Amino acid sequence: MGYKLSIRKKQLLIIIHVLSVVCWLGGAMVMLLLGMYMLKAENGEQLYYTLDNMHLVDVVFIRYTAVVALLTGIVLSVWTNWGLFKHYWILIKLILTVSLIGFGIGYMADWLSQIVRIAEQERFLALGDAAFLNTSYSLIGGAIANIVSLIFMTAITYFKPFGKIKPIVRKPKQEAAK
Repeated sequence: MGYKLSIRKKQLLIIIHVLSVVCWLGGAMVMLLLGMYMLKAENGEQLYYTLDNMHLVDVVFIRYTAVVALLTGIVLSVWTNWGLFKHYWILIKLILTVSLIGFGIGYMADWLSQIVRIAEQERFLALGDAAFLNTSYSLIGGAIANIVSLIFMTAITYFKPFGKIKPIVRKPKQEAAK
């Protein structure tokens, strides 16, 4: 039997895990709101500084808190009786979390950097740029995907649906007939 967390350490990790998820969800909601606000900018400065604030929210409230949520979730699963691959709801949360982080790193960060550069160069004219608008809508869609996924993960944490993962039982190979 491997290492198990003491009650105090488990409670501390749960607090850190929940707070990191709350920050991540809050950051995603702020990204959505700022993204919608950005599209209604009245001048170039407002547009640019809204995007600059979106970048700040991404760095402070989303990137690091998502990684903390992933790491604390793994530690809580591995060092408690839940196990990382014993229950479907834990495996679903792991897959969704890794997917959201990968999506954020692979796409959303690039999209945000791209529209910040365009707004920095074109200011208010960026709102007439088709590439800028398409990328902005993609970023808003990504924020919605984060929010929906995080709410879903919170729900399955509470309800713990889908049951246990049944181990695969392999039958021994029979010797070939002689």
